[in-house]
Amino acid sequence: MTLNIERLNCGAVEVKPLSIDWRERLGEDCDGWTAHEALECPTCGRTVVCSTLGECECRDVLAEIVEVIDDEECEVPNTCRGTMYPEGPMMNYWYPVRIDDCAEAATKIAHLPLCVVEFSDGETGLALTGGGMDLSWEICEAFIAIGYYPPVHFCDLPKMGNRGKSEKDLAIIAACEESLRIVEGWSSRKRERLGELRAWSTSGV
Repeated sequence: MTLNIERLNCGAVEVKPLSIDWRERLGEDCDGWTAHEALECPTCGRTVVCSTLGECECRDVLAEIVEVIDDEECEVPNTCRGTMYPEGPMMNYWYPVRIDDCAEAATKIAHLPLCVVEFSDGETGLALTGGGMDLSWEICEAFIAIGYYPPVHFCDLPKMGNRGKSEKDLAIIAACEESLRIVEGWSSRKRERLGELRAWSTSGV
């Protein structure tokens, strides 16, 4: 799989994980947030975006005209009873980022251990659906997949396995390098403005 790192948005380079209690944020009416997770139907093989937790029937998702990854049809269109079990966020933090089409974004990260979260107040972001190891590579790839340069918080990519040698991994490294250049540029300009402010403050004017 190749990654397109051209024309990425720099709006997420300063994103950091935010702690959250998912159960508390869900609220008594269970409408505090929705997790959009792309899964492969075990019956028809189609990848669909489930927006409910616990149990998700393929035919119900298709009936709601939810976005899918490809144009293949189920063997029995709209009547497939294949059942999936999306679990949603598994860790007690999330990564805020603006996402205009949550279902579409979920399809773009279907191969990664993340889902799209959409809060009732309009906030959106990404959250891990698994853990237990350093997932910086996967998190950076997810941000790139939905159109953003990776957050610099995750750009200290670990040397593990054969990561870093494939064409895709080299693209992730390049995107991380650009994220760092962007933030360095912002910091440099802020430092220059502070120097100008100090000079003005001590000039006696």
